[in-house]
Amino acid sequence: MNHPCSRLQALAAVCVLLLGATLVYATVDESHDFAMEAATPFVEKGFIVREDYWNGEVKSGQKLQITHQLFKGNEYAFWLGTSQEGVTLDMKVFDEKNQPVQIDAKADKYFMSVRVNPPKTGTYKIIFELKSKSDVGVLWALAYGYR
Repeated sequence: MNHPCSRLQALAAVCVLLLGATLVYATVDESHDFAMEAATPFVEKGFIVREDYWNGEVKSGQKLQITHQLFKGNEYAFWLGTSQEGVTLDMKVFDEKNQPVQIDAKADKYFMSVRVNPPKTGTYKIIFELKSKSDVGVLWALAYGYR
């Protein structure tokens, strides 16, 4: 026969596990929220935010690269966000000859933005890095838009 106390303990353990899972997802969503906060001034200037974005968790200091097709005649902005405190963000965009092409970059506490006006249509590399003072993996989200 099951003891009522053990049922209660099992229910409490399940609740703690579910709450923990919810917090992890909320943190990833918050990273995207901060990327979208970085996008706000760009949207006010006519940029269209793409619905698709990249996200994940990375070891502090590990560089990540995303390749993306950019078209001459469009201006692009990339927005990198994290929900974790004490993280330093760095992001640059390079052409196929590994030459930097960004017009400007701005960083804040939880996000940064890079603006790009590609000189020609082609595949470009967005290279970014998040550095944390702790050994915990850093959650991030990268979104973009154009005008």
